[in-house]
Amino acid sequence: MKEITYNILDIYKFTIYLYNYTRTVKQMKNAEKKPINKTNTNQDKYAIIKFIFLLFCMIFLQYIPLIILRIDPKSIPQNIAIIYSFIIDLIVILIIIIMYKKRIITEFKSYIKNFGNNIETSFKYYIPGFILMVISNIAIVFFFKEANANNEEAVRTMISLFPAYMIFSVSIYAPFVEETIFRRCIKDTILSLGNNKLTKYIYVFISGFIFAVLHIIGSATQVIDYIYIFPYISLGISFALLYYKTDNIFSTVIMHSMHNTVAIILYILSGVV
Repeated sequence: MKEITYNILDIYKFTIYLYNYTRTVKQMKNAEKKPINKTNTNQDKYAIIKFIFLLFCMIFLQYIPLIILRIDPKSIPQNIAIIYSFIIDLIVILIIIIMYKKRIITEFKSYIKNFGNNIETSFKYYIPGFILMVISNIAIVFFFKEANANNEEAVRTMISLFPAYMIFSVSIYAPFVEETIFRRCIKDTILSLGNNKLTKYIYVFISGFIFAVLHIIGSATQVIDYIYIFPYISLGISFALLYYKTDNIFSTVIMHSMHNTVAIILYILSGVV
């Protein structure tokens, strides 16, 4: 009788063990099926509002005090204008930090903790985008000689006049603010509709396109100048894909900053300053 009881207990224990084992294996398989990118686990229902607000700040915030005080921007001396622009830039950065404080701190710690892997992944996405950017620039110069890269010419002029401010603007302000708006805000907005292949590619295209247009629209003097959208789209798309992969804004901020800083150094070494 005791033997029968022990056999029944053994069978019961084995059944429980088998059930737990099967459940664990099933959970592991389900975990493997989940996408590497865990974006959109907490949807931001205010993403579109944040995007519009920050885009407004980046483009128009500088004009609001001047309009209120009825000051003509053209009447401001260049040295004062640069100090004013610097202050506005700091305000925009501060607004972003306040809005995304927790995410910025968390992602910075994660980026530093996995610095080697993050840099390696960043270059894997940046290099193809940079190569396409160079190729498209060469093609435009060869086939569209009448087109002008006025945005780059404007940057070169500003570097020669105000190098200190431009180093800050191009190497710190632009990467941090642009990546937050064109990558984080757009991604949060698009993926709030669902995280799948369709929304991924919609985000990547819109991110790259808006990034490119806003770099050209203010400096284009003729329709043909808009052909330079393509080099910027190449870089913008590579940054969008990188951010989608890592879900860490510092992966794109660092690469964007490195790209711009190298460009400034080359301008200086070529005799611009």
